[in-house]
Amino acid sequence: MTLALQNEPGLIQALYQSLTDREGFHTFLEKLTGAINGCAAQLLVVHRQPLRMEHLWYHGLSEEFINWYLENNMIAQDVVTNLAVKQAPGLFQPALPLLSDFQPDEDYSKWENEQDMLDSAWLVIDSTRTHSFVLTIQRTVAQGPYQQAELDALNRLVPHIRQTVHLYRQLETRSQAASSLAAVIDVLPDATFVLDSLATILYSNKAARDLIARERCLGIRDERFCFAENDVQSAFFRASAQVVRSSMGKEDYCCETLFLKREGRSPLIFVIRPIESSELLAGGALVSVYEPDNRSLPSVENIATYFDLTPAEAQVCERLVAGLDVQAIAEQLSRGVATVRSHIKQVFQKTGCSRQGELISRIMSALLR
Repeated sequence: MTLALQNEPGLIQALYQSLTDREGFHTFLEKLTGAINGCAAQLLVVHRQPLRMEHLWYHGLSEEFINWYLENNMIAQDVVTNLAVKQAPGLFQPALPLLSDFQPDEDYSKWENEQDMLDSAWLVIDSTRTHSFVLTIQRTVAQGPYQQAELDALNRLVPHIRQTVHLYRQLETRSQAASSLAAVIDVLPDATFVLDSLATILYSNKAARDLIARERCLGIRDERFCFAENDVQSAFFRASAQVVRSSMGKEDYCCETLFLKREGRSPLIFVIRPIESSELLAGGALVSVYEPDNRSLPSVENIATYFDLTPAEAQVCERLVAGLDVQAIAEQLSRGVATVRSHIKQVFQKTGCSRQGELISRIMSALLR
């Protein structure tokens, strides 16, 4: 027999609305409790070792009870939690079969008797190296134990619950990462953007927002860079994807440089560097945008001294940083194209770089102050 939950489509809608609800999963838990004829429900974030509750969304429990439960660390005696933290994510299970071998202390027994609890449907939603995410729905003696048909009905929700909790954790991580990174990049004088592992813009400083507001050749749409020129758009997509992959350890370390031409003005210089994977980000990129009209670029003398280059090699590097191509550099320095290419090859050998974009990024990172 297939059992239908009360207003199952509305229940799923409430679940996904938890992602934007200030109260998180509280409203969903209220609807879920009513739909399955329960008396209370909790979604817990449990630290496994030592065992403790680190976050809780709930319905049907009094503040007085929650305070008592936390203050006395009653989770350490909870038979469901103690089993759940040892299991991989799965489907809903009843708690009643676990209770025959359970030996609670006097306080825990007192709570169960006062609350008139009989059974719980419980689900391990997700688990990490240190934490478990567990959902439980309690029933009283009057409501009776969970039947398999009811658990089957709850199990139809499991893919939605698992996906929503996963999305919630991603959004929470993005918020934490933005907060931490904001403190760092807000003090930088140049326009700076942080990209996440999907190459979407996670955060930008004031200089970056001012740049976007005044430059018609550059914008942001759907949290991504939007360039007026299609070739620049394609080049940025390829460069940012490669840098992000390197930040996640999927390729060798990679940084890149792109130039955005502007009519009657010097080009904007986009330097894209990887942000290594950490607890805050699964990887990403730091995009710094430099405006040569507003600040001095590294000089020939500084480039030659820092990288131990000849004056001729440093002259070529200075012009690469300014956005000139090989043909333009050859004309400006009155040298042959083959000679300029030979200088670049020598610079690659001395600096360990293999691409012009990587070389320019190295020079900017080392010498731009």
